Amino acid sequence: MSEYLLRIGETEYSAEVKELTPDQARIVVNGTEYTVDLVNIARPKPAHAEIVRPQTSVTATAQAPAVSSRPSPASRTGSVTSPLPGMILEVKVKEGASVNAGDALLIMEAMKMENVVAAPHNGTVRKIFVANGDNVAEGDVLVDVSRPEMTTL
Repeated sequence: MSEYLLRIGETEYSAEVKELTPDQARIVVNGTEYTVDLVNIARPKPAHAEIVRPQTSVTATAQAPAVSSRPSPASRTGSVTSPLPGMILEVKVKEGASVNAGDALLIMEAMKMENVVAAPHNGTVRKIFVANGDNVAEGDVLVDVSRPEMTTL
């Protein structure tokens, strides 16, 4: 999905995000794969953290968390949240549409790059919380995708 060179203090780490869902991420850091639970802790980023992409360097600065009128991720099941602060360029689905895991739900611009936000699982688009041109904060709920009904054999 995405590759990063992370610098914390003087130490550099090679990191690749292999898979990202609203609840978990599968990442490889310096050759070791991890599956991590994602927790939204609404705290500012430390001023000393730096993310370096090839040909690009971005330094995070501490700032107050953005206030959003969208529902909190913890209050929604099946919610797809914004991985970064950015702007919605194009909503690719409509409410009621069936989607498969990996289908593009929307395109957003973050850090001067276009990012595809994909469906984390098969299901139906229950609610869309954003429109083209909306600015979103990291962790804002963008789309609610219901999970298919479970059946037994």
